[in-house]
Amino acid sequence: MFFLIGFGWHVAASFAFLVAILSPNWIAFQLTTSSDNTNVQRGIFYVCELLSKTSIYELIQCTSVIDVDPVNIQKETWKYKLGIASAALAISCAGLSLIVLWLSGINFNRRKRDSITQCFLSTICILLFVTFCTSVAIWILLIAEILSLGQKAETSIFRWPMWLAIGASGGFLMGFISMVLSFCRGLSCRRRRRDELYSPENHF
Repeated sequence: MFFLIGFGWHVAASFAFLVAILSPNWIAFQLTTSSDNTNVQRGIFYVCELLSKTSIYELIQCTSVIDVDPVNIQKETWKYKLGIASAALAISCAGLSLIVLWLSGINFNRRKRDSITQCFLSTICILLFVTFCTSVAIWILLIAEILSLGQKAETSIFRWPMWLAIGASGGFLMGFISMVLSFCRGLSCRRRRRDELYSPENHF
């Protein structure tokens, strides 16, 4: 029961996290410099500048965080090291999430309460905890980047992908707690069966 609950939490959190990292507009703020004011839309893999806006459309220019050469950055609308770190962590978190889903599927198909199942559950718990910590580190790095640019980390600059990512971190945490409870329940069931097997009532 706890395993299915944890699996459900992880599936929902993984879907939410993938939607969030593929969305470009996590944070939107206005960067004021000595020359001009720049409207910046910050995502995980892209940094976009708002060039013009009408009632019908917005014209933006986006820069890839991964492909850009730091030497060619003309305007400091983001921090290169923090941007690369958050993008790398996002890719790692997505990969870990898929691995957990794969291991959970194998464990679900086994439907046994033995030592191998407990090894699967312990591995899943460890990977889930690492996934949770990685997902939290991503939006913490983005907030640190905003603060390093002299901006205030106000809730008004956070867009829905940011809140979705924070919610996904909560989902990973709930999945981790449920998997730990499933692991503990498996241990107690194995101990109970062992005690029943070696109890005096089963010996003549």
